[in-house]
Amino acid sequence: MAQYLRDYLTDGSVLSARRPTINEFFLSSYTLSIYTGCEIGCPYCDSWVYSDRPLNETIRIPLDLPQRLAAELETVDRGDLVAITALSDPYQPAEQTYRITRQALQVLAERGQPCLVLTKSAAVLEDLSLLQRINEQSLAIVMTTLLTVDQRLAERLEGKAPPPALRLEMLAELRRAGVPVGVAIVPVMPYVNDTDGSLRSLLRACAEAQVDFVIWDYLHIPNERHRARVHELLARLGTYPASYYRDLYRGQPVVSALYRQDRDRELLSRCDGLGLEARAPHRLYAGRIAPRNEAALLLKHAAFRDRVQGRERVAALQRELAEQVYAGTPDERAMRESPLYPVVQEILRRESGGGNKG
Repeated sequence: MAQYLRDYLTDGSVLSARRPTINEFFLSSYTLSIYTGCEIGCPYCDSWVYSDRPLNETIRIPLDLPQRLAAELETVDRGDLVAITALSDPYQPAEQTYRITRQALQVLAERGQPCLVLTKSAAVLEDLSLLQRINEQSLAIVMTTLLTVDQRLAERLEGKAPPPALRLEMLAELRRAGVPVGVAIVPVMPYVNDTDGSLRSLLRACAEAQVDFVIWDYLHIPNERHRARVHELLARLGTYPASYYRDLYRGQPVVSALYRQDRDRELLSRCDGLGLEARAPHRLYAGRIAPRNEAALLLKHAAFRDRVQGRERVAALQRELAEQVYAGTPDERAMRESPLYPVVQEILRRESGGGNKG
């Protein structure tokens, strides 16, 4: 069992700095990490690299986080979404005792601040009324990480996490209650959960649960210490020579572009075939976050599809425009080259109608 360290935040901010570019996966301008350390401690998580001690050994309980959050939100635009994701699960076992995540959601609800919660725990359902309240005021989304629907493989990959079936049931219940939900296939791990059969089963399960969208990204290996941990995990799963990953990563933190493009095409094709949205659909956040954030996300999501489908020039244009729009400096001439120009123009017209400052 992890050791709990009750603490107060003496310096720094509880919210990250405002992102220089909007996060297209989690729709966020800010990140909020509730606990430091994670008792679930999934071995593939790159959070392990941020401490010399094991990630799941000590959990820091920030007793004054809700009060600090309330003060910091006074200078945050009410149209900026806060993602409760970061480096630990907000509903890990410590939450049952300390309820810091619940208190943070109460602060967000009092302000009507849009948020997204990423968790593997069905304990999030205990805060359903708060999430409904935030979603009625602005926007609240709940996501879960799901690597596989194979229970045996899931136990070996993330033994302390709730079973995949329970996580899908959690999302289905949230969706029935009117809260938008998504699945994060993070990470896609070469030779582990990246086969056509594995992805087909996982995406079909997401479609059957009627999730609003899925996202995916690939295993990140930021340093040699984490590389050794990944190799240990692979050895427990089967006979995976280190050369398999050496060929795909070539000593870099990220997988090769060729591999990414191949798997992106496979995943996007299967999503389209199942009627699954790959990225949060515009209908979920339209009119519910700041106009420039909404327009930037729409452009980034379009750029993702353009890139995967081989429209590189258009993809590069859309991403550049997304950065400009988010920063409030759109190039009108370049904007007219985008297929989304009429929609983006209409969204940005709302920006001149007044800000969302608190």
